[in-house]
Amino acid sequence: MNRYAAWASALWLLVAPTVARAWFESSEVGPRALALGGAFVSVADDPSAVYWNPAGLVQMRRHEVLLSLDRTTDLPELQNSFAAGVFHAAPVVVGVGWQHASLDGAATEDVWSLSVAATPVRRSLGAFLAGGATLKLGRVGIDAGSLGALPGLAASDFGVAADLGLLVAPIPNVSLGVTWRNLGEPTFDLYEGGSSTRLEREVEWGASLRWRRDGWLHFARVRHPGGSTSTRAGVELRVAGPLGVRLGVGSDAVSGGVDVRVGRWTIDTAYRAHEALGTTYRVGVRLAFGSVRGGVGGEYDEF
Repeated sequence: MNRYAAWASALWLLVAPTVARAWFESSEVGPRALALGGAFVSVADDPSAVYWNPAGLVQMRRHEVLLSLDRTTDLPELQNSFAAGVFHAAPVVVGVGWQHASLDGAATEDVWSLSVAATPVRRSLGAFLAGGATLKLGRVGIDAGSLGALPGLAASDFGVAADLGLLVAPIPNVSLGVTWRNLGEPTFDLYEGGSSTRLEREVEWGASLRWRRDGWLHFARVRHPGGSTSTRAGVELRVAGPLGVRLGVGSDAVSGGVDVRVGRWTIDTAYRAHEALGTTYRVGVRLAFGSVRGGVGGEYDEF
């Protein structure tokens, strides 16, 4: 796709008679989550929790930052990047995030996130109940100057939405998570009389089982806008101390990945083979810093 075609595609999204679906509505973040097929709502133990389940922020024991970048083979003009940070501010944990998508510079979408999480209930044997919320500011933009004079065309539009999440560890080695996304359903309208782009609500729930000290199984179910549902599953293993491997599967894609941990640094790589979009490659870097501030979860009980 050349730049002219990208502009044409961006313009079509604005003037088509049907509602266009925002890229960031289905653009999931984080290399570990991608490798697990998106089965991450009951995991959410890295800074990408600002997207997946804000309640999961309570699991991080230090401040953390995450940077990731991905490319899609069949659509190289589409660039996605994500940055997030998690900071302890007792009695809560605060997360911030920025997700950016660009179609050859002709069209862009951004989401800025501010999350807060707390653990109101803690019990023996590692059981806990955590809750979290995320406030999101979304922006859809287009390079209007490159399209020439077009009456009624705006360069950008903004909208606000919220997410709510719960994370529960009812018994050792098991966690349950649920997230309600895009509450408020903001609408983005760049062209007067054309179609609008709505960030529609969805609900995701899932469960994770730590079936051995170095092995996890994850399952998730998503209810999408319009009532359709999809199922996701993933498995991960620590195979040699600092080395971890992951595999995932969804209704329309398979995925996998590898991470390497060196001290407080983690380098994460992932791929996803999608039947429509081709193969996506994602690389991420995580850094934990500061002193241990607390955190819940993460323990393994052999019963």
